[in-house]
Amino acid sequence: MDELLGQLSRKWEEFESLPFPANFRSREPDGECMVMMDADLAGCISSAMKGRLDDRRSAILHSRIARLRVILSLIREDENASNYFTLLHETAMLAAEIDDARRA
Repeated sequence: MDELLGQLSRKWEEFESLPFPANFRSREPDGECMVMMDADLAGCISSAMKGRLDDRRSAILHSRIARLRVILSLIREDENASNYFTLLHETAMLAAEIDDARRA
């Protein structure tokens, strides 16, 4: 578990160093507000770094990961946004893996 937490911490630091893609502040691929996607996942990731998520946050984390997976295929043409949201997705998946292990 310590190794996974270390990986999550490194990914989170890398993610936090990236600026949110400015052109996605108002863009809503497939009707999805990407600002809210970012905020929801960042909150869940940050909480998972501190301990086990409550059921509500765990459900949000898993549903937003699935939704972002779909959206990533729709934004491939924008390299900056694709890189940003791919790293967010990878970081969120690692947070979910850690939280799932804590629940087992």
